Amino acid sequence: MSGLVDGTRFSPPDVAARREAGLAKLRELYASWGYAPVEVPVLERFDPSHPREAQAFKLIDGGSEVLALRSDFTPALARLVALTNPAVAAGERKPLRFRYAGTVWHANHPELAGMREFTQVGIELVGVSNARADAEIIHLARESVRALGLAPRIEVGNPAYVKALLEAAQVPREHQGAIADAIDRKDRSDVLAAIAALGLRGKAADAILQAPDLYGSEGVLVEARRLAPDAAANLALDRLEGVLAEFEDASELLLDLGLARRLSYYTGVTFRAFTPDYGRPLLGGGRYDAALLPYAAGFSMGLERLLGAAGSGDIPSAGVRPPSLTPEVLALDDPAARTLRAAGVCVARAVAGDEEGAAREAAEAGIPYLLVAGVVRPTGAGGRAYAERSGALQALLAGDEA
Repeated sequence: MSGLVDGTRFSPPDVAARREAGLAKLRELYASWGYAPVEVPVLERFDPSHPREAQAFKLIDGGSEVLALRSDFTPALARLVALTNPAVAAGERKPLRFRYAGTVWHANHPELAGMREFTQVGIELVGVSNARADAEIIHLARESVRALGLAPRIEVGNPAYVKALLEAAQVPREHQGAIADAIDRKDRSDVLAAIAALGLRGKAADAILQAPDLYGSEGVLVEARRLAPDAAANLALDRLEGVLAEFEDASELLLDLGLARRLSYYTGVTFRAFTPDYGRPLLGGGRYDAALLPYAAGFSMGLERLLGAAGSGDIPSAGVRPPSLTPEVLALDDPAARTLRAAGVCVARAVAGDEEGAAREAAEAGIPYLLVAGVVRPTGAGGRAYAERSGALQALLAGDEA
């Protein structure tokens, strides 16, 4: 008799070692992009408005206060931002990058929803909202899958498009969630039934019916624009086009304009990651401006699921990096940034898309170097010693040992 609670597991040495190796690889990836580690409490006050309220393990303490085990890092991280960066929590635009990893608990029936206890790993980019920020999060989601030795396929959508269709069709708010869920499930029959039951007519109703089929390459955007009933729908498509334009190679991205899960939470671009021959999503995330923080996007995964998809193959070994909470370089040059990261340099991607804006961003964050068009130059944030270091960084870009 194991004595295990349903939905939990033991991890013998080989399993635990593999988990540690996978976690180390992901931490290395996120640290190399300037994401700083944070920790949040395991025990929380029970909050009926919590996004995972229905999955909470509730406890009663000695004073009869209702508590809950941590079920999701993101709400607690939002509270951490409010405590440590109140101006950003109030709407100041200042990029903050965080990474986390730890156990969460879901009060699911294990026969229906699998594990009740698992390791959640994720990142959040807070204090900024633009296509470059969205693309950074999606890129790191893709690289997370690749870091564990898997081939990534990322499905990208924008629930704001579906929301615009529902509003244009004047779907009552109390019915929007059910229709969005049917669109997300690609259940055209349920969508058709809802349209008929509500007596919807016109261009917006036609677009709602077609939304489950708006899936594929960038050509989907052309059809989505043809169906778009108003400026709000076109604005959502503009954002998606802006995100795609940030990628040197978008071949591993697929568009899904029917992505509409958690319509009241996700307010912008969302995505899910898959790998061939594994039918379940490996991770998911997106932009949730105004849901928990004024400007924020991120993703999370269950580490055990990602490792399960990787099978018994070896996890690529993690390199050894010096701990750093502040990036050494802010980059506008993605290929050169990859070269420096591979050499162990912590490089953040500029949220601003222009050189002047990136220079301001570096100065405000105290980042000593700016990387533009293959050239590393000091920002003045670190004095003479940092000015001398720029030559060593430039040598790394040239393929020389620093």
